[in-house]
Amino acid sequence: MRTKKIDILSYSNYIVLAIILIVFAIGGNNFLTLKSIYATINNGSPLIIITCGVTFALLVGVIDLSVGAIGYAAGVAAGLLMNRLDMPVALAFLCGIALGVFIGWVNSLFIVKFKMNPMLVSLGMMLIIRAIARIFTDDKTVTLGDHVSAMRKARVAALGGMPMLMFGLIAVIIVCTFVLRHTPFGSKLLAVGCDEKVARRIGINTDRIKTAALMTCGGVCGIAGCFWIVTLGSVVTTGLNSYEFLAIAAAVLGGTSLLGGRGSIYPGSVLGALILLFISSGMSNMGVSIYAIPFVRGIIIFIAMYVDSLRTQSMLKTPMSTVQAKSAPAAAKP
Repeated sequence: MRTKKIDILSYSNYIVLAIILIVFAIGGNNFLTLKSIYATINNGSPLIIITCGVTFALLVGVIDLSVGAIGYAAGVAAGLLMNRLDMPVALAFLCGIALGVFIGWVNSLFIVKFKMNPMLVSLGMMLIIRAIARIFTDDKTVTLGDHVSAMRKARVAALGGMPMLMFGLIAVIIVCTFVLRHTPFGSKLLAVGCDEKVARRIGINTDRIKTAALMTCGGVCGIAGCFWIVTLGSVVTTGLNSYEFLAIAAAVLGGTSLLGGRGSIYPGSVLGALILLFISSGMSNMGVSIYAIPFVRGIIIFIAMYVDSLRTQSMLKTPMSTVQAKSAPAAAKP
């Protein structure tokens, strides 16, 4: 009787998350209560959504370092529109998301059209838009008061006090997952990331797909910015700092390749983000110094890069024709 070989790397994230929950549940007080879990996920929703956004860019082989700044700029734009112009919340959020899409398009202009290095372009964009956003806020905290207080405080008592904002988070995850798994656009992303030349030969407009991927990334990060200002109830000048590195690390932990062509939103990137969030929450719950948390995050980033290299080596042992065969039929659809 033949036994099926189990690929431990495929289940590594589940194992890691389970170990984290068990360790912190033993060492911390009330770590696994519904209230604590809801708080961790709700407060970490911007990171989860930014991780979903950056996954679209990584799938086509683009490492976008501006994702945290895009979320920050979108949150600043929406917050200022509500605070200074008394704009309705929904309209202000749409403006913030539109700004994210626009910044994603500008990134694609330099990366796709002018063939500039993605990391340098996005790094420059990160510095520029953060500076502009801080000029508009005069480098001061902007309070939103009653504009978002109702959304912040809304809970579902029947679900143990689950924040209503988490339904929005779930909706974003579902939509992103559907786009990647069940649309021609998602298949083409994977095809372009696997081998851009092959994708071009089977009729895919690779430049258009990469542009759409970066605009999608920007739009999703814009949504994250809106979640950020709701969870805080204000716009702070240091908002979403270093989230680009955390999001990329989370995506890689979830199985997304830095070389493109491999990855998923759920459970992949979402699970990676949850690992980072529960580590931070668990350390805080145990009374660990807040200065030790960035140190641990740095170690996790190194581990994520190492795991990605292992996955890449494993993938290289698989015939490339097998990988391409999975994405080419769907990608060839109009």
